[in-house]
Amino acid sequence: MVRSISGINHAKSYFVSTHCLWYNTAAFPLSPSGVIMTVWNDILANPSNLQSLLRKHLSGDQSILEDAAELIYHSGRVVFTGIGSGMNATIPACYYLVSRGFPAQYQDTTEAAYPLFPSLRGNAVVLNTRSGETAELVRLALLARENHIPTVAVTNEPGSQVGRLANICIPTHSRWDTLVVISAYLGMAATELLLAGKVAELFTPGAFNHMADELQRAAENMEEILNQVIAQRQELLTAVQDAPVLYLLARGPSLASAIGGSLVIQETCRRHVFAMPTGLFRQGPIEVVDEHFYAIMFEGCGETASLNYRLAQELIEHQAKIIWVGGTHLQGALNVPMPDFSEYILPLFEILPTQVLAHDLAIHDGITPGEVRYIQAVITKEEGIQSSGQTGE
Repeated sequence: MVRSISGINHAKSYFVSTHCLWYNTAAFPLSPSGVIMTVWNDILANPSNLQSLLRKHLSGDQSILEDAAELIYHSGRVVFTGIGSGMNATIPACYYLVSRGFPAQYQDTTEAAYPLFPSLRGNAVVLNTRSGETAELVRLALLARENHIPTVAVTNEPGSQVGRLANICIPTHSRWDTLVVISAYLGMAATELLLAGKVAELFTPGAFNHMADELQRAAENMEEILNQVIAQRQELLTAVQDAPVLYLLARGPSLASAIGGSLVIQETCRRHVFAMPTGLFRQGPIEVVDEHFYAIMFEGCGETASLNYRLAQELIEHQAKIIWVGGTHLQGALNVPMPDFSEYILPLFEILPTQVLAHDLAIHDGITPGEVRYIQAVITKEEGIQSSGQTGE
């Protein structure tokens, strides 16, 4: 049975605001305790949260950002690290610095804290963590301190273990999402981009002001783009509700959207999702393509956007079902238009359709969005499964 999301075409069924939401409880069920789950409100909070944290970063003292940038610049290279959404949120900043000639990479902390740790020597390390208490991030912060590796923490919780262990701690000033990491993801990504802009300012005067201006313009446009995505939510659901497996494909900074989007879908509605670079998909995995193939493809921008577009065209010719997230119209796909921003800012918008879709797929599948079985709000142990009723790094 197909379960539709009511309120798509009728304003009387829902009211969209960055501050509140009137729920049609037939479409948005109550939790067992009778309380409406709040993943949807976290999605709606994206615009106001981004505006708020940018005001706090840009209107006050920027000495913490400047000190962190100096530490990174004088180290000569940087490794961004985090787990799940924490790592994904660093990808645009990493690509931004590399494009400007500053050596940067991103690593999963669960590996960086073990076999990859020797590769961190000679780098500054940016520890990106919402809670600052996740086991592997605490371990890596301790190892870095013991080995005299300079660290910067970017976190919602400056008083956390990671915040205290780092040489410098930058607060994200972001709201805390109730369950799955939603608006806090944009908070981490924006803060990392501001930090990257401060680093670039040290060798390219004007870089930080340009970054700040773009982020502020993004915040001003965020609500409009989110409302456009919400207007398409029934189409998005219908497009992939029957997918046995869903692929998310992107290149460049938009990899943050593919990997981050797959995570939010997995956590929220427990669907089978794969994320990978579009170029890598062509080198073997493409053999899975047939009439049962479903993908969300991110156009991105820059020199690889045309390559993404051409591949999407050919996949459609082979009967694949494609959701195309980008500014260029693609015949035969469900198009989710994106605004005109640089490739480093675009991921702040690209994540929105995956968040909306994750929520609505959960409703379609009879799952309360954000209710989890195997993880908890902060993973404080490295062994086994930590079960609770919360989620996410």
